[in-house]
Amino acid sequence: MFSVLILLVLLSVYVSLKFGYIFGLIVCLIPVGLIVFVKMVNDPYFAYIILFVANYLISGVARYIRDLPFGIVMDMLFAITIASFILNGFNKKSNIQFKNSINGIVVLAIIWFLFCVVQIFNPNSSSIVAWLTSVRGIGLYFLLMTVLTSVAIRSFKGLKEILFIWAILSCVAVAKAMIQRYLGFDSAENYWLFVQGGRSTHIIYSGIRYFSFFTDAATFGSGIAFSGVVFAITAVYEKKIKYKIFYFITAALCMYGMALSGTRGSLAVPFVGFVVYAILSKHIKTILVTLAIVISAFVFLKYTYYGQGNQYVRRMRSVFNSDDASLTVRLENQKRLKVYMMSKPIGVGIGMSRADADNYRPDPVISTIPSDSWYVYIWMENGIIGLLLHIAILVIVLVHGCVLVFFILKNPEIRGVIMALTCGIAGLYVASYTIQIIGQFPFGPILYITMAFIYLSPVYDRELTETKAKGDEAANMKKINPYGTSG
Repeated sequence: MFSVLILLVLLSVYVSLKFGYIFGLIVCLIPVGLIVFVKMVNDPYFAYIILFVANYLISGVARYIRDLPFGIVMDMLFAITIASFILNGFNKKSNIQFKNSINGIVVLAIIWFLFCVVQIFNPNSSSIVAWLTSVRGIGLYFLLMTVLTSVAIRSFKGLKEILFIWAILSCVAVAKAMIQRYLGFDSAENYWLFVQGGRSTHIIYSGIRYFSFFTDAATFGSGIAFSGVVFAITAVYEKKIKYKIFYFITAALCMYGMALSGTRGSLAVPFVGFVVYAILSKHIKTILVTLAIVISAFVFLKYTYYGQGNQYVRRMRSVFNSDDASLTVRLENQKRLKVYMMSKPIGVGIGMSRADADNYRPDPVISTIPSDSWYVYIWMENGIIGLLLHIAILVIVLVHGCVLVFFILKNPEIRGVIMALTCGIAGLYVASYTIQIIGQFPFGPILYITMAFIYLSPVYDRELTETKAKGDEAANMKKINPYGTSG
């Protein structure tokens, strides 16, 4: 064992000198990777957690390992996780049951994925490579994440563990943005900014837009705002004080991260999310306080000039500027698309709007018009039929969450968590008009996980109801016979 360790160190030093310290570090991590791989194969829940964490960090890792094909890496992790579930499903001692994967959200994901499969035969598309390249973000990850979550997270304890891990990762993301703000960018980030062109959109006249370890500031801002809404509402209904405080702190950090991003569209997430929360709370005091805060924030940004000297306040205030140049360009692009898309009811085909494609020929018109929106992107590639189907699925999920919170869920803690997730996705839906966040790591897959949690919530509700009933029964028996004897 000692000799193997020495050889590994020597090999790492050689690779570091020959190819750089990043590759030397990779050599050192090979044994750890093998251990993790074996653990993932043997433990499906562990594999799911690794997939969740990797999804959150992979785009940041790719900035430091420039040639890393992070899409392929995630595909491999998906494959390992799926294989782990299948292999353990044959084990009689395992509690893996694939019948648990059949629920409303999985059915919706299957419908959408089947539509994406039909797009292979779109007469406007000229490349199967385009479809294979883009279908993962548009439809495949939606299906895989909802199925895996439905099988893996069958208890409320599992849901809370995922929320806790998500909160930790959110704090790390904001901490990274704070390091960029107060200590400066590192070499990899400077390379992305000044060599790869990120500077043009992140160091602008209104100030620097910080992006943490995400692909850009827009993804960071809207995604971290989504997290902030979820954790702020979760904190209200959390029973344990230490977790309540932790989630409140996480929510506050997320909102600060949103401000650091300088992403104007992200402001829609808390505005919409907290308005939906006020409605779903069914509590008059909560409704009045929440609406008062939201209206005050709107009036502050729309009708006053307080804080105008602060770049973040100034940039958020520009959201309410109807003469904004970027909004004008966005609307002009959509007018051009409207004319071109009239003859393409099922779009130009999945992957055919990519202007950076170098191994196939994208659509000559669509690829020259930036979508700047998840919905416009879906419209381009899937036509008005695909857009309406996609929006219908999103609305069904949102309405289902609202109905569960309003009428069905009985346990207040579960109801609170599902309310938080429902409010979060409502805000993210609106923000997606200005960014393609749903189809990107990490918040696309996280959105699909939250959707699965919403549809699984009646399972969690029954679980806690039965547990409480058994506890009450045991307590009553103890009152009748405190000594636990029959005599």
